[in-house]
Amino acid sequence: MRQLTRSESVVRTAPSRGGRPARAPRATPQVRRTKPVRTAPVADPAAASAAPAARPGRAPRAPFMLLVIGLLCGGLVSLLLLNTVLAQDSYKVNELRSANDQLRQKKEELKNANMRLEMPGALSDSSAKQGQGPDWDEANVITDRSAGSRAASDGQTPAGQERVPGTGR
Repeated sequence: MRQLTRSESVVRTAPSRGGRPARAPRATPQVRRTKPVRTAPVADPAAASAAPAARPGRAPRAPFMLLVIGLLCGGLVSLLLLNTVLAQDSYKVNELRSANDQLRQKKEELKNANMRLEMPGALSDSSAKQGQGPDWDEANVITDRSAGSRAASDGQTPAGQERVPGTGR
């Protein structure tokens, strides 16, 4: 397999990274070749064996993975807290609705009891218990004939029974 030169390959730079240019994918997979390791003379052979050579061009993945896992865990915890708060509010709403229903029923019961007490039979019973009764000796009709007031029937005919001129009725 022949390796392409820089002038033959398509080169483009990634806008988010300022470092290496990004290359277009090739039609055939590239085989990775290992380069021979060049050793430089070291003054202290013990120091050379203790420190391995760092791999250039590759960022460590551990901090990024920890960041992603931390964000996922934080999102999960906040979602659980939000769900708990909403559940508490729904319990309060249910309690308030049931209290409103009970108050509405009590209002209807009191309204019905008041209507029963205002009926003529209930009024006569309560007045009899208080020692009151009808005055059958004298009919008291309240009329106010002052200042030109008159009854509705004075000089008028009932509705629907008007006189028709020329008929005598």
